[in-house]
Amino acid sequence: MALESTIWNRIADGDHEAYSEAFRYYFPRFYNYGTKFTDDLVLIEDAAQETLILVWDRRGTLSSIQYLNTYFFNAFRNTLITKLRSKQSKNVVPELNEPVFSIEEILVEKEIDSELKQRLQKAIEGLTSRQREAIFLRYYEAMPYDEVAAVLEITTKATYKIIARALEQLRELMPVVVLMLFQQGKWT
Repeated sequence: MALESTIWNRIADGDHEAYSEAFRYYFPRFYNYGTKFTDDLVLIEDAAQETLILVWDRRGTLSSIQYLNTYFFNAFRNTLITKLRSKQSKNVVPELNEPVFSIEEILVEKEIDSELKQRLQKAIEGLTSRQREAIFLRYYEAMPYDEVAAVLEITTKATYKIIARALEQLRELMPVVVLMLFQQGKWT
């Protein structure tokens, strides 16, 4: 869940303590999200810090942003991709690692025996990188579909389709586990 709008108003007014709260809230989330794309932890940290500095530099415009959470994740993603591109040849599109999700991230408070963990991990690895990214943003970061669409730079309708196909594929491979997650409200 994103920070309260009052914190953003305080940041817009130049409140350093509110900015510190936002920094502590978003930095680990950006870091975790960045590890889904690259193993270069220094690059991820730089991109996260650069994004959060950008927030402070543009604090006067925060009140006009409708979806702050989406704005920040999109800014971080773009910063990270730009940094990856500049690290590589300018003519080569960077190779992002396919997002990898551990079972612990997806089944945060649920204990499942090792066989189910292995089967679920294998099922998730069978998803496309785009499906894994959408699943991560939707269910791990609890972003609404329209915000996931904004981060992925696709339409909301396309986001629904990507997530629906991913969940259908998971349901086919792991019907009991996916059903348990829905019943517990983990993926809704």
